[in-house]
Amino acid sequence: MIAGANTDLFGRRWFLVGGNLVCFVGHIIVGTAKSTNQIIAGMALTGLGAGTCQMAAFALTELLPNKWRHIGVVLADLAVYITVVIIPITARYGYFVGNWRTNFYAAAGLQAASFVGLLLLYFSPAHPLGLPYAQAFAELDYIGIFLFIAGFLPILMDIIWASSFPSTDAHVVVPLVIGSVVMVGFALWKTYGNAKHPLTPNNIFTSSRGREFTAPCIALAIINMFYYSSSIIWPTMVTVFYADPKDWKRAAALSLPQGLAITLGVLLSIFGSKIRNWQWQQAAAVTIMVIFGSLLGLGNPGNQNMMIAFLIISQVGYGRAIYLCIAITQMVAQAVYLAISTSTVTKWTAKLVPVAALGAGVTADQITSLMGLVGTANFTTTYDASVVTAVNGAIQKANERGIQGIAYTSLAFGIVGIIACLFCKDVDAKMTNKIEMYIENSKMAERNSHH
Repeated sequence: MIAGANTDLFGRRWFLVGGNLVCFVGHIIVGTAKSTNQIIAGMALTGLGAGTCQMAAFALTELLPNKWRHIGVVLADLAVYITVVIIPITARYGYFVGNWRTNFYAAAGLQAASFVGLLLLYFSPAHPLGLPYAQAFAELDYIGIFLFIAGFLPILMDIIWASSFPSTDAHVVVPLVIGSVVMVGFALWKTYGNAKHPLTPNNIFTSSRGREFTAPCIALAIINMFYYSSSIIWPTMVTVFYADPKDWKRAAALSLPQGLAITLGVLLSIFGSKIRNWQWQQAAAVTIMVIFGSLLGLGNPGNQNMMIAFLIISQVGYGRAIYLCIAITQMVAQAVYLAISTSTVTKWTAKLVPVAALGAGVTADQITSLMGLVGTANFTTTYDASVVTAVNGAIQKANERGIQGIAYTSLAFGIVGIIACLFCKDVDAKMTNKIEMYIENSKMAERNSHH
């Protein structure tokens, strides 16, 4: 949010170079971690760097003719497609074999290569708006940056804490109230403030009554939320319903459909300029994603093949929709879904497990100790097979409820996303040979308005 708007003041180069460097450091910290706190610190750094690296999708496409933008975005994320296919496999291998650190060392190596490549080859205009650095720093929207951070962080904390505390607890209520009030202040500042270079310029968001930028932004947010919902629902199904916890190879194989389906959907982007009617392509892809993504809420231990089919169709829709939306427009979601899943599963586990245990012969005075052992290695050695089977069945039912909660929530968001797609404008007239920006180390650099 903060880096994106300000690259127009300071240029893209150092944001991308710096982002890759920060990610590299973060991966090394996690890979060498000796404690949980070190892992948290490394992941925080990685998240910070990744936020600025997201600009690559826009930095690359502005160097291409507008009619190739959708293809440029796909190329910018080329490594992502490989990652979403192989990482679920290498992650499970690392967890069970004990060599999980290799995943982070590999990521660090790729970030280092990206850092060096950008440092040596990517020279975007340093002053896209023609402002000297001193003036740009003086005219930064400091108030907007402060209000956004001060409002967004408490809301994010509230979402996380909602999975651990009751909704009436101060941990949940206070951050929500503070964050909401500050975000209202942020909205008022954006509307009535006098920042010379606002973080969220009103003219962009209100252009064509919101159809040119705001509607695609809403659609983009919803599309990403569906990716996170599927990335929680499907691994949960695999772990709880379809694979023995000790059989990591089967679990790894079952993780393949999601990544492969996304890759297939992405590759369909090459037909975008032939089909045209971009907004209808977008609406169709999002509708497919929403319908079949929501149908994952029907998952249970007995319908694996049906769920794989729904997952593949939904993720093909996601892969197609995400790049269409970026072509049109150019983390909160995961926290929301995890909070819903955790609270729902906890609630239903407390309801279903005692009943199942009592039915299997456990006495009422043993329920408290049994609940304390559920999910631990000692559970299966403390109780006989009939109790373990009954309790595991109850846990599966509780997880079904959690999956349904995520699916139904994503459906509500998805409907909003479909409506947003219907308001998007067709961009076919803008798919021309025009190039918005040239790198400074090319023969065409003199065509840039500012350097």
